[in-house]
Amino acid sequence: MIVQTKHSVRKQRELDTAKAMIRLYCKTLHRGAIICPECEGLIEYVETRVASCRLGEDKPNCLQCKSQCYHPAKRLHFSHVLRWSSPKFAWRRPLQALKFKLDSYRSVGTVDTQSMSTR
Repeated sequence: MIVQTKHSVRKQRELDTAKAMIRLYCKTLHRGAIICPECEGLIEYVETRVASCRLGEDKPNCLQCKSQCYHPAKRLHFSHVLRWSSPKFAWRRPLQALKFKLDSYRSVGTVDTQSMSTR
């Protein structure tokens, strides 16, 4: 059995949501039963970037990250896909969209209150 920390679960949920949004975009606009090579390439790119993030387990939500991992052209394409699919995704998968939105409001780093009180 694999035990994951809350950060890896959050990271996996963010990745699953991004992949689902790309699939929704592709199925609607590219009108295919299977994902087109362009959208499949975007999914693979997002997977590799999230997996090789420099911040590791302390990685915030990609929308809040200060150091962008994506190349400018890919970031523009991915943001276009997310902008188009976000409203439709909220209607199709409301729980997953809500969890994604709540994760964007959570802070990653926690303050150690015990070490602050000893100062």
